[in-house]
Amino acid sequence: MKLVCITDLHGDVAALDGILAHAGAVDVVLLGGDITNFGTPSAVEVLVKRAQKSCPTVMAVAGNCDSTAIDERLIELDVSLYGRGVMVGDFGFYGVSAMPPWNGHMYELTEKQITVALETGRQQLAQPCREILLTHPPPRDTRLDVTRSGEHVGSSSVREFIELTRPTLVVCGHIHESRGIEDFGRTRMVNCGAAYRGQYAMVDVTADVKVELRELPRE
Repeated sequence: MKLVCITDLHGDVAALDGILAHAGAVDVVLLGGDITNFGTPSAVEVLVKRAQKSCPTVMAVAGNCDSTAIDERLIELDVSLYGRGVMVGDFGFYGVSAMPPWNGHMYELTEKQITVALETGRQQLAQPCREILLTHPPPRDTRLDVTRSGEHVGSSSVREFIELTRPTLVVCGHIHESRGIEDFGRTRMVNCGAAYRGQYAMVDVTADVKVELRELPRE
């Protein structure tokens, strides 16, 4: 199964179209939050439907630059993974939106709310399965959550949940400057980077987990 993983699009339609064309044929499109840049539910619907034209199976969570209203629209569009588990063959997908508390002016969840969403989604999966976690905030105290100032700002709940459940793959974003791949025990984690800059990740989970960071060619 091939996945194209896109985070931090920030409403850039051209970047989305470019990434989907550059990625080629895939089985699943994952939209990992900040799909819009403080946009509307209608805006996120446009982006989701554009992705579905390229690949019918789209799954998404919202980010801190999205909103609860956008999360609700993702549910209405039947693409949401926020607190929800979805099986695709032997793979179980689930996820969480937003970010841990920061300044109170964005889409934020408490660490307890993050834990509840992760537990709720995972409980809906058929077990055993190979678990794929889509989370906007990266796990705390890793190479994937470091700001330019050197501060770790990821979610402690996401990290604790990964330590407990050991999913096959974790796809995250949020901290643009911490784009990268990190192994955490048997779990492979990827911060896909900023899609509005043409950055994304390709993942093949057919056998072993193969992750490739890609970027659109600059004109």
